[in-house]
Amino acid sequence: MPSPTPSIVIIGAGLSGLACARILTKAGVPFTIHEASDAVGGRVRSDRVDGFTLDRGFQVMLPSYPEARRVLDYDGLNLRPLYRGSDVHYKHQTHRFADPLHHPIDALKNINDNFIPWRDKWHSLLLLKEVTSTYSIERRIEEMETEDYLQDFGFSETMIDRFFRPFFGGVFLEKDLRTSARMFLFLYSMFLRSGAALPAHGMQAISDQLAVALPPGSLHLNSPVSAVRTGEVTLSNGQVIQAKHIVIATSEEVAHRLLPDLGEKLVPGRSTTCMYFSTDQKLAKEAILHLDGDGRGPVNNACVISNASPHLAPAGQHLISTSIIGAPSSNELEGVVREQMIDWFGPGAREWKHLRTYQIRNAQPESRQLKLGLKSLNNVLAPGLYRCGDYVEDVSINGALLSGRHAAEAVLASLA
Repeated sequence: MPSPTPSIVIIGAGLSGLACARILTKAGVPFTIHEASDAVGGRVRSDRVDGFTLDRGFQVMLPSYPEARRVLDYDGLNLRPLYRGSDVHYKHQTHRFADPLHHPIDALKNINDNFIPWRDKWHSLLLLKEVTSTYSIERRIEEMETEDYLQDFGFSETMIDRFFRPFFGGVFLEKDLRTSARMFLFLYSMFLRSGAALPAHGMQAISDQLAVALPPGSLHLNSPVSAVRTGEVTLSNGQVIQAKHIVIATSEEVAHRLLPDLGEKLVPGRSTTCMYFSTDQKLAKEAILHLDGDGRGPVNNACVISNASPHLAPAGQHLISTSIIGAPSSNELEGVVREQMIDWFGPGAREWKHLRTYQIRNAQPESRQLKLGLKSLNNVLAPGLYRCGDYVEDVSINGALLSGRHAAEAVLASLA
């Protein structure tokens, strides 16, 4: 027997589904939300391991995101900033890149470092000016790959290889920098405006903050969906739920499985591997991003994230995140990563304790990274059938939240 008909069923409790539910809650519209896993958040999840808080993959929050500023309570998240710059490791030496507006002394100390040519330092200032008025993705500028844009802007291969490739390679999860320049310019503006930050108790806090306002009884965890038809949702346990409005707020991969007739080609997502270590050894106190300027890896970037927030580690302990682009399966990976960390942090890294490794094979959808057309993908798939997710808008926390709002607005417009 089909279940009683709710007004709306939302499938998935990731950021986009929660953002959609938030709008519907404020509008006083009844709904149920079904999440396949045991907690909300989708890819924005954290785990507790031996007293440490481990995000599922290295993630940061950009406080300048316009939709995040609109939706989230930053005071409640207790955002902890990362250093506005990075340490680039190249040929066994470390070179400091410091934001001159926020770390002027560090910037002056390294102004004569010829690691980066002078003309690139000048072009960096020009790029800053270029994105001063960028608050959203400029879809009207010419569509091109990020690397082509940087070359046309005047940056040398040295600057691209030693800084942009490891920094934005870690953001895009691809080091060829083939991601749309429109996305690059938006993110560059967001980094310049506010830098990057971490919620004091891990990225899960973002998801939990959105979920806490859900109406009692509306959230159903461990409730995977096996099929969707117009006006009907079938759970994996065989239960059939009838609904006039269905919002698919899953990953792109799951959306294609639930809607095989979507008519859009599914492109395999981008992968990442995050390996966490701990130590009680004395480390530098800065929460700064360390970059692989050599480009030889396997680690693309690393950070002592407990320096940003001591809540992420037990007292007297440090938590180190190391990130690899892709999902290598070598049994020797930990040893190779440790050798690279010895080069970056010193011989003490040999004694670091390995806490956990996360391999995330669909960490980012690929298709919406390569080209960002003049508008988002359609939220409305058919009468009474909607979708949202970062692959619909743009691949970021901001895009996920924005897509959820757009889906909710489409539902409310239909109800009206």
